[in-house]
Amino acid sequence: MNQPHEGRSWLVLAFVVVAGHLTLLPNVADLDGFYHLGHARAYLEHGLFDTALPWATRSVIADIGGDLWWGFHVLLIPFALIGDVPLSMHAAGLTLTAGLAATLWAVLKRHDVPDAPLWAAAFLLAVPNIFFRHLMIRPHVVSMAAGITLLSVLVRGRWWHALLLSALISWVHLSLFWLAPGICVAYALARIPATALLGPDRPDTGVPIRHALPAVAAGTVLGWFSRPDALQTAYLLNVQLVQLFTQKTLEQPLTFAAELSPIPPFTLLRTSWLFAVVWVCALGFVGKRLWTEAVQDGERTPSWSQGQATVLLGAGAISVVFLAVALLSARRGMEQWVGFGAVAVAVALAPSISTWCRDRSLTALIRSPRSLLIGGAIAVHLGWATHRHLLNVERVSFPSTTMKEVSDFLAAESRPGDVVFHARWDNFGPLFAFNRSNLYLGGMDPIFQFAHDPRAFWEFFYLSSDVNTEWTCDAFPCQDGVATDTHTALLQHFGARWIVVEPRRNPRLSLYLLGHDDFRLALETQKEALFEIIDPEDPR
Repeated sequence: MNQPHEGRSWLVLAFVVVAGHLTLLPNVADLDGFYHLGHARAYLEHGLFDTALPWATRSVIADIGGDLWWGFHVLLIPFALIGDVPLSMHAAGLTLTAGLAATLWAVLKRHDVPDAPLWAAAFLLAVPNIFFRHLMIRPHVVSMAAGITLLSVLVRGRWWHALLLSALISWVHLSLFWLAPGICVAYALARIPATALLGPDRPDTGVPIRHALPAVAAGTVLGWFSRPDALQTAYLLNVQLVQLFTQKTLEQPLTFAAELSPIPPFTLLRTSWLFAVVWVCALGFVGKRLWTEAVQDGERTPSWSQGQATVLLGAGAISVVFLAVALLSARRGMEQWVGFGAVAVAVALAPSISTWCRDRSLTALIRSPRSLLIGGAIAVHLGWATHRHLLNVERVSFPSTTMKEVSDFLAAESRPGDVVFHARWDNFGPLFAFNRSNLYLGGMDPIFQFAHDPRAFWEFFYLSSDVNTEWTCDAFPCQDGVATDTHTALLQHFGARWIVVEPRRNPRLSLYLLGHDDFRLALETQKEALFEIIDPEDPR
């Protein structure tokens, strides 16, 4: 690629990254980012190795101490130094997305994909909902970049590269500790047909399997133990993976995030139609080309090097597995499906498309029916993707000042250490990011609250889901447990002095609190209402 053309391609990629975040302003894509940034700020205030989370009073995370995302929170510390939470959120989100885009560009370029920045931009825009998730401040953005790079260095690198990248994945995102070994297994399986079809005389730059497997295993363990809370985190990992999927199997209403539920096939096609079509066509093209070249007159005239073929087959296999994960278990598997699928599509199709374009004049390209078809499909997709993205911004994003008024009021008017009952589990992140002088209930996934005390979780659940208002219950179904009036449960069972609700999400609970003498409306904002819980025995 000539330098001017490469420069223009880079501008396209940069524009996609910056435009994605500009359309969000002043909002952020997700509430989890508040928690992650708040934890980074807590490390600044209390020490890098103090992984306790006493702010989550009804969470097993606070019971044992530990941080599944310790490495990610360490990486966020430079942004926490900014001080202003909204500004920190925007800076961190933009940096993470830019890092993912640059990583994909670098991987495609090192495997000789023409117009690598354009293909990286196409990856970001392939599925609007996944693009929106890449704007979030979440560890999956880092683990995605590290996973794609890991496959690349296994195909063309050194064993210690694989060790370090595997360590990075488990250090940043221990819940995905299995990602690096899975990628290594896919690489090992892909080398077999790549070598058989292309011949042993082709240059082999890959890490030998006998070195790759132990390097990745050692790196995964190294990333796990390169944290101050390795054993505690192992217990939290068991909660998030084993206990979570056990409860999902039992179909108990633990208010799971939608990303932990399977995605219906029709919904997947409706939200990913163009990428799904291109991905299927690319895999079919690869299979047909490799088969043809392997059997044609007994001669091998491969279109790809052995390394490229290994990347193709490895990335293709990984994307197939994650598509199955998205359809059968958790839709968050779509991130990896699109990521590794995009690598396979680019390596498979980019050389042929580049050669076809180079061999034709501009006039011939414009008049070509194939160009018109591809150009029309791209134009339709970009228009539809823009609409979907703006719809996500409108309906899914959150103000970067979420809960700030409530947090500032509590910091000024409440006693340090007062427990704040928040009616929704995802309120923890914003409250924690803006105010660490108060205590709250549970941080992150509800399964951690359930593991702490199922009875307390169910009492929280009935109020949170707006099922009950005057009383709550410590079991599901309620007839199997003990009912307690709401005021007593909040005051005695949760030790709460304040309760914050969002009337739009909890209209019945909000009306109950407003009309009950045991609660005093202390603050009302545009979206939240903060009530003081009256305790007759408290001299205050």
